[in-house]
Amino acid sequence: MLLVEAKAGAAATIASPATDFDRHARAIKDLVLKAYQQCRRFFDYLASADEVTVFKRVDGRYVPTGQLRCAQYRVLIPIGLTVESFSPVSTMCKELPEVVPLLGVHPFLCLSIDDLFVLNRFLPTLGELAHYFEVRQVLAGMKGVRLFDEIDHLGAYITKNRFDQDIEEQRVKEKPTLVVWDGMSKPVDDYFSQPDWEKEPIPQQECPTELRGLLAALDRTRLPGWLAAESHLRNYGEKGRLDLATALGTLRASLAQHPHRYLSIAGEETLFVWLQGTTKPMDLDAVRDKARAAMLATQSTCMMAIAVVASPTDGYLSARRIDVVLPRERTAENHHIFDDAESMRTRISRIEGTGGNKPSAAPRPGRNEPCWCGSGTKFKKCHGRQP
Repeated sequence: MLLVEAKAGAAATIASPATDFDRHARAIKDLVLKAYQQCRRFFDYLASADEVTVFKRVDGRYVPTGQLRCAQYRVLIPIGLTVESFSPVSTMCKELPEVVPLLGVHPFLCLSIDDLFVLNRFLPTLGELAHYFEVRQVLAGMKGVRLFDEIDHLGAYITKNRFDQDIEEQRVKEKPTLVVWDGMSKPVDDYFSQPDWEKEPIPQQECPTELRGLLAALDRTRLPGWLAAESHLRNYGEKGRLDLATALGTLRASLAQHPHRYLSIAGEETLFVWLQGTTKPMDLDAVRDKARAAMLATQSTCMMAIAVVASPTDGYLSARRIDVVLPRERTAENHHIFDDAESMRTRISRIEGTGGNKPSAAPRPGRNEPCWCGSGTKFKKCHGRQP
């Protein structure tokens, strides 16, 4: 959920900071805090019951227009949107003692319309923008961490992706009282400094073509949970993305010989991807059973499971997230899942997640052992073949 409270800050432009800084600062503070308070009131209302009613104004009267449940939202991001740009004050508003995370866990962002124009150009898909806001919100909750303005945050995101984790690692290791990142806006500044910048390619994060294809399929399909799936995939570091893309490309190519393939990647949240060819319809029950087995094999308590229809020649046609519940105990009905999990334990791939610095560990099966991809073929005849 993105909750946006828009405010016009004309009062802040009446007094120039050069001639009356105190009045200018008070006006900006008032602008930010009014938007923050309105966001807080709505979040408090949203959390006041399991389900609350929202209204719209029609002919001077408030008419019920729907129901909202706080529990149904994975991410809640309150945003104060200003007409005027007040950099760097907008990014520093988190230092105000009155600005604390809403409901204790949802930091508040302050943006200007000018910022949105730039974000829209550099992050053209909803999945990219939503992931940026997730990362950006983490920074909004870090007091004592300074990036000059929104463009610095955007540049850091383009360059480092989960730069919030780099900063948090720095805070934990060095325990500074103040962290300042300077010059992170360079990729954005360099782009706009070109004479024909509108015709130039827009700086983007490194993302292999194979992974971009899967992200595009999620964006086209847009079934419930697709943004959560995009967020999980975008959290991988540069090496993790490359490893994942390589595995996906190999499996997709093999759909010419197999009706379906899958991979499972262990991590804080296990990733499970099922690739289904176009010759047979997808059996979602079978997909869920295989994903449950992967959860048991990796001893995971949470999983991101994605079911994909793909073609060796036409790429990724559709993709959707599927809900997977971990079986708690073995029964007559699910014993096949537990048996499958046992055979999968030696075939689990480990790919670097979000950090970007730690080496990945990918256990290699023996030549005559079953391939890790689940094809049932010996490793030497499947992914272990020499190029």
